[in-house]
Parts: sequence; structure tokens; C-alpha cells
Amino acid sequence: MPFRCTPGMKDPVKTLAYEPWKIAVKAFQVSPRTWYVAGQTWVGCYLIDSGDGCILLDTAIPESLYMLIDGIYQSGHKPSDIKAIFLSHAHFDHIGGAAAMKALTGAPIYMSEEDTKFMAECPKETMLLDPDSHPQVFTVDRFYHDDTPIRMGDIEIRTVLTPGHTIGCTSFFWKEKNPASGDVYTVAMHGGVGANTMNDQYYASSAYLTPDLRERFFADAPKIAAMSVDIALPSHPNQIEILDRAGTYTHESQPYLDSTVWADFIKERVRQVKVLMK
Repeated sequence: MPFRCTPGMKDPVKTLAYEPWKIAVKAFQVSPRTWYVAGQTWVGCYLIDSGDGCILLDTAIPESLYMLIDGIYQSGHKPSDIKAIFLSHAHFDHIGGAAAMKALTGAPIYMSEEDTKFMAECPKETMLLDPDSHPQVFTVDRFYHDDTPIRMGDIEIRTVLTPGHTIGCTSFFWKEKNPASGDVYTVAMHGGVGANTMNDQYYASSAYLTPDLRERFFADAPKIAAMSVDIALPSHPNQIEILDRAGTYTHESQPYLDSTVWADFIKERVRQVKVLMK
């Protein structure tokens, strides 16, 4: 699966609020233990089956919650299987449905300490970004620590603080074994690479984020790109094209397996941020 990205969609929040069928998608498997369950093609939500409960990675917005819940069932799981909710960063499109999913599942919510503070102190730049969405306030139960992986069942997830898009943006790395071949893959999702919050125009109006975050993003990029990743998953599916293979997964074919995608993806996001600096 060579790297390919596509332009972002126009008016995604309004579409989900009023015409959601236009961007609906059925759940599909992307790796031996992970499914894309968002139910829509704008923001990625993933379900990881640890063998002893599931981890939900991001929740999208309240307006698409029913699509997420349906996607969880389509994957062969149910909401009560979810034992932890991991949030990548404090923007409403990734965390807007967290309160409802916590109430539905009883699962604790994880997010970085940095973005928990960002969310609390700066709602206009985190939760209240679009009048067509109505995210609910929630409490973060646990913080990530780069030096302490989170283990559930036989899945161990390493979190890495990757600031830039937000101050506490977090990326996720975990290993999965292919039951057909016995091969072990490293699966990863970067927590957020949007250039929309890493440009001078944004910094001029932001009450919280500053250009040093962009410099940190640039400084970290070579180290992040050098990490060995076999299956790279996007937090927005246009950033790494995965929808073109939806529904084709088998343990034997591994349509998302390509160890070159991760580094190419990081390099492309750096390029896009630099374009906005000119």
C-alpha cells in the first residue's frame, strides 16, 4: 500500500449534522486486531481488540455517534466490550463524542495532561470550534506517560507525545500478530498533523498555542519518521488513503501492510506545514 493522500472534504461538520449519509462508510478491518469503526469518512475512530476487552481510539463528534456505535457492532464487537477510550488530542472532531461513549461503556478516558489543560483553559480552540457540532464536556480519568506503555490483554500500546497540531497531541504504537502467518506487525496512528494550527495566522489569534510548537513538530519529525511502522493508520482517512481498500482485508492479503508509508506520511505533513510558512 504505497503512501497516498487526498484533499480534505468540504464542510464535514455540516455534512455530518444534516446529510450524514453522504459520507457514511461501513466498518472495515485494517490489521489483525484493529477495525475502522467511525462510520464516516472524515475522522478516524479505531477499535483494537486486545483479547481481553477493546480499546476505542478517538470518538469523532456527537452528531456521528450513532454511526460509530453501528460501526462497533459491524466489526463484530459491542460497546460493552470497550474497556478504555484513548483520545489523540483536544479538538472537538476527535473528542466530541467522548462523554457519551464513557457513559455508554463505563470505560475510563485517557488523554495527555497537556491537552487536558488546553481543553479546560481554552474551549474556544478545542471544543467550541463549529456551531453545527455540540460536544459535551467530560472528565479525563488517566494521563499518558511516554515511559509507561498501557497494556490490555496481549496488546501493549506505547504512547508518544508529539506536539505541534496541539500542545499535547499523542501518537500510538502497538504490535499485532497475524494469526495466519505468525508475523508480528507494528501498527501506528499519529495523533494529529493538521497544518491548520501550525501557521502564523493561527498563532496570531491563538490564546494558547505558539510558534515553538511548530518548531518542536519539525524537530521531532525525523525521529518519528525513523520509527519502524508496518501498518500506518491516519487520524483523518484522507491523510493516508485507506478507504480505497475498505472491506478487502484478510489475514493472508494484508492490504494495509507497507513499511514505507509511515515515513512518507510524516515527510509530506512537514512539507505541508512549511508551505503555509511561505
